[in-house]
Amino acid sequence: MTAAASAADLDRAAATLAAARRVLVAGLVAAPAEVAVAACDVAEAVGAAVDPGSPETSRTTGPLLARIGAVTAATGELRDRADLVVLWFCDPGAVAAGGAAQRTVAVGPRDVAVRGTDHRHLAIAADAAVDLARLVEALIRDVAIDESAADPHALAVARDLAAAAMAATTVAIVTDWRHDALGLAAWSTVSLVRTLAHRRPAFEIPLGERTDAAIDVCAWRFGAAGAIDRAERTGGRFLPAETDAVRLIDRREVDCAMVVGAATPEVEVALARAGGDVAVVRLPADAAALRQVAARIGGRQGPPA
Repeated sequence: MTAAASAADLDRAAATLAAARRVLVAGLVAAPAEVAVAACDVAEAVGAAVDPGSPETSRTTGPLLARIGAVTAATGELRDRADLVVLWFCDPGAVAAGGAAQRTVAVGPRDVAVRGTDHRHLAIAADAAVDLARLVEALIRDVAIDESAADPHALAVARDLAAAAMAATTVAIVTDWRHDALGLAAWSTVSLVRTLAHRRPAFEIPLGERTDAAIDVCAWRFGAAGAIDRAERTGGRFLPAETDAVRLIDRREVDCAMVVGAATPEVEVALARAGGDVAVVRLPADAAALRQVAARIGGRQGPPA
């Protein structure tokens, strides 16, 4: 249901949601805040699980990044502020080339195509990302390192990176942790950037992270960006890597998914795997239509507790 919904469409949607054993509210990709608020109204009416699909919610360490505080910026800051850009184990094709005065260091198993007069590649295996971040952070903090226990090549790369960072005026570290299921790699770069930011201006540009209004709405309404097991204003439990949308669908812990607007590709694949085991109610990203669905459910079940 992508076009404007008719009254009959809304009646069917409300009936399906009200009859379900457990509902998941998903989708909301790029939806405005008003739509997200109305979707949360529906979720509360049926006590649904809610997950708009932030990568954070599928990581085991989900809330850790928020607790230690990520220092991030928009991609435009790359051009306007940074004189050193570190491409950290990623291929930042979505990031525009910076100014001529920028130095760029690509860190990872392969080089990336970057225009500019001062570009270097520091080759290192992909599985060394966490250890390398910790080594660079230790060097910046002037913490003693047991060189006998450290990989010599990783330590050499870490020293090169730390020296380049300390010689820069402003450092931008570009990452892409969309497929970091555990979250340790994402945590390690957040910690590194925070340490570096205490010495000079520094920030991370996390490619692939979603910053939709729906994620903000869930945060202030339910206390988390998603992976909320039950929509309750008194505080639904935040269970990252447990009640994120894909896992709930794959474990068949929901029998109905309400997709508002667009769902993430991962959620769509999970719904396809579920086949007919999970009913799918698709509603447009229309706040008025969603409020009508919530009102219809309220009429059947009474106001939510």
